[in-house]
Amino acid sequence: MPSSTPVVAAAAAPEGRISAYWLWAALVALLAAGGSWALLRRRSAAPPQATFEPPVVPAKPPAEAPANSPSPRSTPADPALALDLTAARMSASLVNATLSYRLVLTAAAQARDVVIAGGMTAAHASRPQQDQLDPRNAPELHRLESMDAGEIIEVSGDIRLPLAEITPIRHGSAALFVPIVRLEVTAVVDGRPFTIRAAFVVGLEDGAVGQRLQPFRLDLGPRIYPKVSQRALTIPAFA
Repeated sequence: MPSSTPVVAAAAAPEGRISAYWLWAALVALLAAGGSWALLRRRSAAPPQATFEPPVVPAKPPAEAPANSPSPRSTPADPALALDLTAARMSASLVNATLSYRLVLTAAAQARDVVIAGGMTAAHASRPQQDQLDPRNAPELHRLESMDAGEIIEVSGDIRLPLAEITPIRHGSAALFVPIVRLEVTAVVDGRPFTIRAAFVVGLEDGAVGQRLQPFRLDLGPRIYPKVSQRALTIPAFA
């Protein structure tokens, strides 16, 4: 019997497109040679040259569904709650990497018992996709008693990730850190449980429109990065 809990994954994609390729695409966008390394060249006298080649993912023909198979779960075009993240600042100490953030939660319907949970991890091609994107069991960040239809609420805070839990991407002497923020919002909408999940990759930006994000360097020691931004990732709805 199908679950009564509606689950919406932010910008969910067809199953055939959900694979390890998403991570390589994120790393290529962050680490590609040329413009994406301009900022690193200004901050280091002899930075390493990043050259990632994404693996070739062969196209698979769509499998024919059995005649009695259930219809795929549809994704509402206008979910009851929508979540957006703005990365404000990243800092690195001798102990933690800390992201300061702002979250905007928009309600299209009346909701109560709204809980925002989330955490941060380090992207790495050696780790399973679900391990990096699934926000379930993440610590609670914010709690709202209720939201009215059409209400927009902004909250802010910090997410810390111990440096000991980061597996850096090595390129020469550089230890690169690509943060991924995973978020989950649960609530009760129209008397039924509701869940929406989202993930964002965070990186440095030069300020130019359309500029690729760049990774953080952990080998440069403690510092504060005020010019950061984020990109939403396409994630599956983990069942």
